[in-house]
Amino acid sequence: MVKLLIADDEQIVLDSIKFIIEKNNVQAEIVGTAKSGREAIEKADLLKPDLIFMDIRMPGIDGIEAIRQIKERHKEMIFVIITAYEYFNYAKEAINLGVMDYLLKPLNKNKIIEVIEKASKVIEERRKAVLKEIELREKINKIMPYLEEQFLYTVLFGGYVGGSLDFYEEIFDMKLEKGYIMIFLMRSDTSNEREKSIEVNLKRQSLYEHLRIFLKGMSKCILGPFFMDKICVYFPVEEKTPFEVKNSSVKIANKVLESLQGSEKENLRVGIGREYSFNNIVKSYYEAEMALKLFPDDTIVHFDDAVGTSTISHFPYPLDKEKLFIERLVEGDLARAFKVFDEIYEWMILEYDKDAGKIKSKLIELVGIIRRSFYYYLEEGSFKEEIAQIEELLKIEDLRELKLVFIKMLKDIVENIRVVNKKKWDNITMKVINFLEENFSKDISLEDAAREVNMSYHYFSKFFKEQVGENFVDYLTNLRIRKAKELLKNSSLSVKEVSYKVGYSDPNYFSKIFKKVTGVTPTEFKEGV
Repeated sequence: MVKLLIADDEQIVLDSIKFIIEKNNVQAEIVGTAKSGREAIEKADLLKPDLIFMDIRMPGIDGIEAIRQIKERHKEMIFVIITAYEYFNYAKEAINLGVMDYLLKPLNKNKIIEVIEKASKVIEERRKAVLKEIELREKINKIMPYLEEQFLYTVLFGGYVGGSLDFYEEIFDMKLEKGYIMIFLMRSDTSNEREKSIEVNLKRQSLYEHLRIFLKGMSKCILGPFFMDKICVYFPVEEKTPFEVKNSSVKIANKVLESLQGSEKENLRVGIGREYSFNNIVKSYYEAEMALKLFPDDTIVHFDDAVGTSTISHFPYPLDKEKLFIERLVEGDLARAFKVFDEIYEWMILEYDKDAGKIKSKLIELVGIIRRSFYYYLEEGSFKEEIAQIEELLKIEDLRELKLVFIKMLKDIVENIRVVNKKKWDNITMKVINFLEENFSKDISLEDAAREVNMSYHYFSKFFKEQVGENFVDYLTNLRIRKAKELLKNSSLSVKEVSYKVGYSDPNYFSKIFKKVTGVTPTEFKEGV
């Protein structure tokens, strides 16, 4: 039912519209009437109609100005203007204000019914769109924690994040150009391993849910997953000085701790990095980590305070080496990849002072980065194998053995990729061969075959030669000659007819190619048989 407000200074017009609506069972409810522009504005605010019939010429504020003022406050309202024929040119101004339609005086019954039905359809479409948007937003909100976790983890640990920054700003409803990282580190307060496993998981879940609700209530932010006793949080920064950002971040950390009680509060530490552009946000992460390391007894540490007072030397994480390491793995160059890994592992030993626990934590982070880099190459079930290997890794304390087990994991991942690629290439090769078997009699080219498997012309040419052992033209020629030999041997077809059937429109050219491949002409081959 459309809620209708009628604004006209002539009572007869008001009565006529009311009569037409009631008499014809039009799906509209007249929620109010107005006899001046000012009254129309006031009643639009008060009654919130869906549709307004607005007379152009009314005392005081005219219809055009009334529409303009109502539109400023209620953009969703639909307008139909009422005008006498002599004012029609004047009424054209209303078109610029987005009126839906017009009614000419004297009013026409069918036209009134038509515009109300038209408005009803527009309103219904809008309502459906709003409901659809609400449903979509509800679905997005349900998966938002997962989206945030995957996004931030990928950004921090070197994986590829597809899409533009604008795309993610729209999804997360915040600016991402600049920000900082805050790390919440949870210390365990139980010594029994079994109790630790159960209790810590429960505490982790409880803390994560509390942090998510509390932080989202204070500020826009993105929460990463709970990984190795840490939760990383990204806070966007807009138009603030570094000093203001630092003070704001420390206040947030303090408020989080104040919101906790008991062991949750006692066992939580917070490290804060400085603000960076989004492309360099990983630096803020490493600063937050370093702040926690430099002051292990402090509850809240900002990197600025840590480096300002510490005399401990710090070797920054070799991110360039990590990227080179991943590149070598992608290329399948294990020897050079492991050579780069040796340098990364040496950094871990020096940085973590041979602490096996911290080194294991870093190695597992590296596994996550590798998995994301090879996401499209790994089989779904392969992660279960890696989980088992990670569990084995966690049991090891000897640094040399730790390195050997990790290298074995890498070899298994690369082998898994090789197997998956072989299956993939074998499937593509079979698809191409089947395509040629079915279409050799047609005028097909290398481009046609490349298009069939969605490859570029140049890449397909190289791929085909590597997989089949001969180039595309030679393979197609040999296939056609093989088919021609079968037809010449087992049918009464003439050489000319065979030529057409195997894809050659010129019998003379066919004979020339046939002799080049077999050493005899098609006629000699047929007679020899």
